[in-house]
Amino acid sequence: MKRILSFFLITLMIFSVSCSDNCDEGDQPTPASFFVEIIDEATGENVFSNETYTLQQITILDLNDIVVPYKFIEQLNIIQIFPNNNVASGNALVIKLNNETAMQTDEINVNYDVASRSGECFTTYKIENILFPYNQSELVEDVFEVKI
Repeated sequence: MKRILSFFLITLMIFSVSCSDNCDEGDQPTPASFFVEIIDEATGENVFSNETYTLQQITILDLNDIVVPYKFIEQLNIIQIFPNNNVASGNALVIKLNNETAMQTDEINVNYDVASRSGECFTTYKIENILFPYNQSELVEDVFEVKI
């Protein structure tokens, strides 16, 4: 009887585990993002290092005025932006900087595309073709240096 019960349990376990269960529940893809450093065109200084703007004066919105998530990396004074990845091409967002005390504002328009790759466990996204149509910019060590 124990043999039959053991055989039944082993058979049940084999059939309950499918081939696609190789995915670890804690294994999630890294969110698609890109990094931006904002440089004062006149001085060549980072606008957060020279205190032209502060972290609290940053707003990032998509074209529907929906807030785009971001992370400010204080040690480097750069912004990591996590844009919407629902649409493959023709995406845009606006980085708004507003220093009410100094009565200074700047807006940086960003256009980008999203590439996706389906894997066994999840789909990964990559932000690509990033352009700043009204600002000079260059990619330096995976960070877009944008001049305002």
